[in-house]
Amino acid sequence: MLCVLKRQRLSGLAQYLRTVNSSAVCLALSAIALGRALQISSGFYRPRALIWLTGALVLCIAGTIAERTSAGLSRQTRTFVGAIVACGIVWQVQQLLTAQPGLYLSRSGLPLFRAAVVVQTAIVAVGLARIPFVKRVWFPALLAVSVGIGVWMIKASPHPYIDVVQVYREAIDALVHHRDPYQISFENIYDAQDAARFYNPAALIGNRIAIAYPYPPASLFAVVPGQVLLGDYRYAELLLLVAGAALIGYCRRSMMARLAAALLLTTPRIWFVIEQGWAEPVAVFLLALTTFLLIRHQVLAGLAGGLFVVTKQYLGFTGLAVLRFVFMRPRQWTWTALGLVVTACAATLPLALWHPHAFMQNVVWLQTLEPFRSDSLSYLSWAARNGIGRGSFVWAVVAASAASVFSVLATRNTPAGFATSVALTTFMMFAFGSKAFCNYYFFVLGALCCAIAALPRSGEPDFVSG
Repeated sequence: MLCVLKRQRLSGLAQYLRTVNSSAVCLALSAIALGRALQISSGFYRPRALIWLTGALVLCIAGTIAERTSAGLSRQTRTFVGAIVACGIVWQVQQLLTAQPGLYLSRSGLPLFRAAVVVQTAIVAVGLARIPFVKRVWFPALLAVSVGIGVWMIKASPHPYIDVVQVYREAIDALVHHRDPYQISFENIYDAQDAARFYNPAALIGNRIAIAYPYPPASLFAVVPGQVLLGDYRYAELLLLVAGAALIGYCRRSMMARLAAALLLTTPRIWFVIEQGWAEPVAVFLLALTTFLLIRHQVLAGLAGGLFVVTKQYLGFTGLAVLRFVFMRPRQWTWTALGLVVTACAATLPLALWHPHAFMQNVVWLQTLEPFRSDSLSYLSWAARNGIGRGSFVWAVVAASAASVFSVLATRNTPAGFATSVALTTFMMFAFGSKAFCNYYFFVLGALCCAIAALPRSGEPDFVSG
């Protein structure tokens, strides 16, 4: 009798699991595991962090493979994945409450930070409770509290010890004074030992670094208002990041999309990314905007996609996924392609053509000349530390190219398939890169959350209108 009951339970469990969208499960677990990997050492190399990273990458690959064959989000899937994400949020909050959210903070302001994180948690709990009179306001409240935490972080760490902040501020100053940001130099803030690790020796000239702004123009244009209007460009990154989370949460009219956004807003190193002033919040916003618009209006998605693909150098490797979504709705492909080309050119050519040689030297060739970083969280760093040999940027190019082709073949040409392809392509590029840190993987986290949020419920169309 007991054997019969066990068989029936196992049969019922197997039948239940068959109705669960395995792609959504894998992508959610991947985002949680990746967040843990970054928390261990703030995105720098540690053997334990690499183990978590490997688990996250395997789950991302599995989620990509399962995307084409997985159905929409059934009721069982929403319950199961919702429970996974909710548990992940609780775990992430625990990590936020037990470690410093940044590197250059005084402990005096941490009680306020932790109180705000507790408020975030309470808001998510209220949302999960589905209380009728607050179900429409809990998510906007979560976004508002997140803005407040970000403002606290910027004020608590006004001068982080990182060259990115210095580069951005000098590039913005050059741009607003009608000088080419690709023909400037910036102050060396590091001592001789750190400078030798971070820069090519030929770039060190006295106390200046003979390198100009090293990213595409779109990432600079997006943050100028923060510096000009509020005195710190990181305010623009903060608002764009929270806006990106809002687009993820409103991607679909479902709790799953809101939880995906909450997962991003509580990932343990999110405020470290804001503190350090990296450009990835801009990239996350544009990916979320492109995914959001793909569900509703493909032509407008083409406009957003054009900006997205030229925001950071590595996003060029997502070009195959971007090109594929042009044909997502065959009748609109001409206008979609036109919009994509127009915005990409409009964001890039004005500065690229100002001094073409300087632009190419800083945006393209500089990336191939930077020193190997053995402290990066990647398999190349592991290989170098174990005497196998030092790789180069070629490994990242090959890995990203292979992942781009594989993910496009493995996923459907839908908004969720697009975001999944972007996540795997960039994940593989960084995991096999010679320069892979917290900011790069933070973008992967944002892409994973976009992919989860873009999945429709069972019976719903992939596209809302248009």
